[in-house]
Amino acid sequence: MSILRETYYLYIRNLKVWIAQPMAVISPILTAALMFLVMGAPLRGVTQLPGFPSDDYNAYLTGMIIVMTIVFGGGDVAMAALTDILSGYFDKLLLAPINRFSILMGILLVAGTRALSQVVVIVLIATLLGVTFQGGLLGIAVVIVAATAFGIASACLGLIIALKTKSPQVTMSTWLLFMPLAFLTTAFMPKELLSGWFKVAVTINPVEYVLVGLRTIIIQGWQWETILPGLWALLAMMAVMGALTTWLFRRETA
Repeated sequence: MSILRETYYLYIRNLKVWIAQPMAVISPILTAALMFLVMGAPLRGVTQLPGFPSDDYNAYLTGMIIVMTIVFGGGDVAMAALTDILSGYFDKLLLAPINRFSILMGILLVAGTRALSQVVVIVLIATLLGVTFQGGLLGIAVVIVAATAFGIASACLGLIIALKTKSPQVTMSTWLLFMPLAFLTTAFMPKELLSGWFKVAVTINPVEYVLVGLRTIIIQGWQWETILPGLWALLAMMAVMGALTTWLFRRETA
């Protein structure tokens, strides 16, 4: 029970630090709204292409905006953790009589909270723009939960970089690593309409399967043959990233 109590207090502290920076909260939301406005209307004509899976491009775009917002949020979580490390706050925590796993969980739970709040806002914006979620209310709930889990996995990748390098410059540049993960997907066009090396890159990108799973729930409903690969990819990412982050955290704080 002490671990849960310690995790709770560290989570509340980290949450307050995040909320105390309004731009850190508002910026991803504004970016998501801008992406709907900039890409939704100009590109809606592509829905007329043979084989395009939806007649509503905003619905098709919703999955991409969720994934992209969360992927880039992983770098913000890493930078916040690195700020604590460089300020000396982290050292004080390590000297305190608390379980070190609580420190890590306090960071990752805030990452999950950030992802959850962002995806809820994106879903609301999409709904206001007339997007119909074919998976119904249960589908919306599953999208939110899956996106929250994906946010934690993305934060783990950012934390690995921050813990290993302890460099603000490198950590701030993690968006260069996250960008291929977000863009080498069927974010704007279905896989059947892609070709060449891009189609190969999309096939081996695990984020693609998560994106397709979320988007399928949104635009088609419960098509399990495409949802399940995304679920397995998400679970694999969480297991691998979680294990690596925990191992590196213990190693760097030994």
